[in-house]
Amino acid sequence: MILIKIYHLADIHISTGLRFDDINRVLDWTADQIIAEKVDLCLIAGDCFKDAKVMLDRASQEIASIVRFLRKLSEAGIWTMVISGTPFHDAIPAYELIKEMDIENIVIYTKPHLHLNHMLNIACLPGLNRSALLTQDEYKGLPPEQVHRIMTSKISMLCQGMSAQMPDDKPKILMAHMTYQGAETGFTDLLMQNEPILTMEAVAGFDLVCLGHIHRPQMIDGKVFYSGPVERLSFNEEDITPGFWIHEFDKDDGEIVSEHIETPARKHYSINWDETALLHFLNNGTSGFHWLADDIKDSIIRLRYSCSEEVAKQLNRKQLEQSLMSAGAWHIAEIKATVNRVDRARDTSVNESLTVPQALAKWCENREIDPQETQILCGMTEELLEG
Repeated sequence: MILIKIYHLADIHISTGLRFDDINRVLDWTADQIIAEKVDLCLIAGDCFKDAKVMLDRASQEIASIVRFLRKLSEAGIWTMVISGTPFHDAIPAYELIKEMDIENIVIYTKPHLHLNHMLNIACLPGLNRSALLTQDEYKGLPPEQVHRIMTSKISMLCQGMSAQMPDDKPKILMAHMTYQGAETGFTDLLMQNEPILTMEAVAGFDLVCLGHIHRPQMIDGKVFYSGPVERLSFNEEDITPGFWIHEFDKDDGEIVSEHIETPARKHYSINWDETALLHFLNNGTSGFHWLADDIKDSIIRLRYSCSEEVAKQLNRKQLEQSLMSAGAWHIAEIKATVNRVDRARDTSVNESLTVPQALAKWCENREIDPQETQILCGMTEELLEG
């Protein structure tokens, strides 16, 4: 039995800022796992970067981070193949710069390419620059849905053509950065945006399809895989399992065994409080979070609460944030309130006969503002009116 072991990851989305160290930490952990497993091939299916258009100081840090990851694999003798992803995320010049570094064992493709060697056949289909395609004469003036159909059909023919050129005595692999038509999430929205898709007909001639683009790890139709991101990037990914796939080919019988490996990614945790939960916090302070300690610890927190105006006035948001941090939160991303306001009956004593300071005093009274504060506000108003 001769096994070929392949690592498949995607959607790293490296970016400087708050999460830069998190992503680098996970990349280091991932590289160590790949090296320890002594894999034959590592496939990175696009979107190494978060934003394509960034200033040089930020771009240099992000490129250096990806290069460190690739060099670590290279120095361990791991053969690694990388494709570019969505043009909005991945700037082609960044990949071209990395190619110019000529890192041993690292190959990068930014255009469709057929890679054949003694061990595997790999068809590479990087992310498509849809805007550039739409400027071509054949697409001008066509409705978006027709452009979508034409592009999808051309992608299918391209994949079928690459599969037909591959020798049948070696495993056939497709690595792409696209939406597969059977994917669990993302497909409906992307179709509405008229993004071309990878069809079942397009992948029919391949033994294994390794994809990036959709941030939810999954296996579809037995041979199509999305790795998902290696690190959670937003609260949209709160419930996913970040990681990568290990695929093992048995060259003798063609069987493939796949396993998804979870990375030590930063947790995102949403807290949703009604008025009862908020009152519990007001009465218990930091100890009010004890039952959430495991979820809060080292997590990025989003807290949303709903309550009446009266209860909202009792809350010190700064104290709430400090309590979350004391309970072990790593970062507070959001504290957002939905205040249920009570419509007040119009005060008939407020009319045109009142002076501006008198009207202000009446307004403060109706809203139960502290009398001393009311006096200060009215005094300031009188000074402004006197010029």
